[in-house]
Amino acid sequence: MDYKLFKEIGFTEREIKVYFALIELGTSTVGPISKKTKLQPAKVYETIEKLKEKGLVSHITISKTKHFQAANPKEILEMLDEKKRQFKEVITELEKKQKYAEVKQIAIVHEGFKSFKALFNRIADSLEKEDYYWAFAFKEEYHNPATALFLRKFHAKLAEKKIDDRLLGHTSVRKAIKKTFTGNENFKIKFSSQKSPSVVIMFKNSVVTLLWGERPTAIEMVSDQINKQYKNFFLESWKKAKN
Repeated sequence: MDYKLFKEIGFTEREIKVYFALIELGTSTVGPISKKTKLQPAKVYETIEKLKEKGLVSHITISKTKHFQAANPKEILEMLDEKKRQFKEVITELEKKQKYAEVKQIAIVHEGFKSFKALFNRIADSLEKEDYYWAFAFKEEYHNPATALFLRKFHAKLAEKKIDDRLLGHTSVRKAIKKTFTGNENFKIKFSSQKSPSVVIMFKNSVVTLLWGERPTAIEMVSDQINKQYKNFFLESWKKAKN
């Protein structure tokens, strides 16, 4: 018989010897068990106590002498079922901790044009069909040919992937924005007279606040909760805006 299996489920070598000896001996005192296992009587007593804790050995007293008997081997399966139940509770707790770790909010600052460009490239690469990219648009930046070209190329990548690409722009730059994205049929845009304090984009579980200028800076917040709040605000504004 393969004793290794018993070790793998938590039995010590002495416990295996004593339990198997009792299976073969039936009801027995310590002496025959000690002889069969070649263990000292004190070690046999110690081991029997551990097996009793596991519910695998019981005893009766006859003429003031303890006689020990192994429990039905099926009790081992019951013991494993109990361990499985306990592990399920532990796993449930670990899953809760893992889920909590996943929803922790983090903020990342991307500073400088190269870092700014790398952020947009990562966004374009990470988005897949059925994903979305919504944004409160730049304003004066669309009058800058280099910026307009950069944004046109970015949104063209989103169009290739059929991303839900929406932009909410200010009415003051309607002409500039429409000119920038002429021919991009995937792109949806609406305009509002409501001023946004900054450029904000939303995708997946992130929200990015953008500050253009001599040294472009993007503050990326990775948070399901913040993302949801901004999405709700965007949708409300989208409903009120005009084409």
